[in-house]
Amino acid sequence: MMSASLQEERLQTVREFVREELCEKNQLEKNAFQMTERVLVKKGQPCGFFFCIYGPRSVRLTAVWDLQRGSVFFYDSLGRRSGSHPSPLGDAWSHN
Repeated sequence: MMSASLQEERLQTVREFVREELCEKNQLEKNAFQMTERVLVKKGQPCGFFFCIYGPRSVRLTAVWDLQRGSVFFYDSLGRRSGSHPSPLGDAWSHN
């Protein structure tokens, strides 16, 4: 079982990675816009995280971290997948 502080540290690593990638790909200043996140649940268990940056002119840029696959999927402002990348953690999240 992973400690809560280690889980939070790993989540922060992914948050920073997602923010950097979304801002870089969309030419946004890194800390200029709010980013929210939600836990995604399947069959009562966490299966991922949904991240959203609210950019200028009501633009929403999103990413999903798939905990089982250990991948982050990026989406453009129209909701189309614009890319994917292995998790910066290098493995699937252990939430047991």
